[in-house]
Order: sequence, then C-alpha cells, then structure tokens
Amino acid sequence: MKRMLGFLKRFQRFLRRGDGSATVEFVLMFPLVMAMLMMGAEAGWISVQRVALDRAVDLSVRDVRLGNLPNNTSHSDFRSHVCNRAMLLSNCEERLLVEMRRISNSDWQFPESQSECIDLAENIAPVTAFSVGAGSSVMYLRACYLVRPLFPTSGMGLRLPLDSSDMFALRTTTGFVNE
Repeated sequence: MKRMLGFLKRFQRFLRRGDGSATVEFVLMFPLVMAMLMMGAEAGWISVQRVALDRAVDLSVRDVRLGNLPNNTSHSDFRSHVCNRAMLLSNCEERLLVEMRRISNSDWQFPESQSECIDLAENIAPVTAFSVGAGSSVMYLRACYLVRPLFPTSGMGLRLPLDSSDMFALRTTTGFVNE
C-alpha cells in the first residue's frame, strides 16, 4: 500500500511539472500546420496550372478565330500550338486532349457529356471530334489536361478525383465564332 501511495505522489508531481509542455503543443500542432501548408501549396499549384491552360487555349483559339491557322490543322498540330503557349504545363503533348467541333445554328446542340481525357495507363487515346471550322461558324472547344498532385496524401490530394494513373483532370471549355 505504501508503495502505491509513493507511486501516486510521484505521479502527481510528474503531472504538475511544466517541463516539455512546449514539446507536447508542438507535437499536436505540427501535423495540422503542415497539412494546411501542403493543401495550400497544392491548391496554388493547381490554380497556376489552370490559369496557364486557360491562357494557352484562349491564345490558340484567337489564332483559329482570326484565321491564322490553316483549315487543315490537325488535332496534334493544334495541341502543339496550345502547348507552345503553355509554359508551365509539364509533358503537355502527352497529357493534353483537345476537342473542337462545329455547333449547328439550327438546333444549337452542345455535347452533354464531360470532356474526355487521355488515360496514361492505357496506350489507346480517346477519339475526339476536331475541326477548325470555316468562316462564321460557331465552334465549341473543350480541353483536358492531366495534373499529378504534389502531395497526393494531403487533405486536398486525397479529395481530388484521380484517374487510373493517379492524375487529376483540369478541364477548360470555350466557344467562339470564326471570322
């Protein structure tokens, strides 16, 4: 019994001591702060890549609208044109898929499904419609670029819808009329 009382007194003294209290706070707060920093970096990098993709597509669409690209421009030529303007998109040629189609003025039928993306785990690329159109035609362009998350195990990285190659799809859509 005396042993038990001695142990309890020593344990009470141990609980009253303030040594190491900063270490406990650090151990509890450090993972939360690091997770917030990682999520912020992830969100920032995805935003930068989205802006780069939107800008590159807008500049390339401007060239199509003004007739600066030939009418027989292929999908791969246009994709190269977009990638040359998108400096921050790594491996753009293999991760970007562009769909451009003419929209009929009579029924205004737009595609209802989400734009296709390249699946890097497969060797087969999806077939998409691609036409630069003619004068005064209404055109609809959708582009999909695959991004690898910086921190896939962080809070934001875990919530991103990843494909089979562990990449996230950035999509952009625009409409325009050829001049």
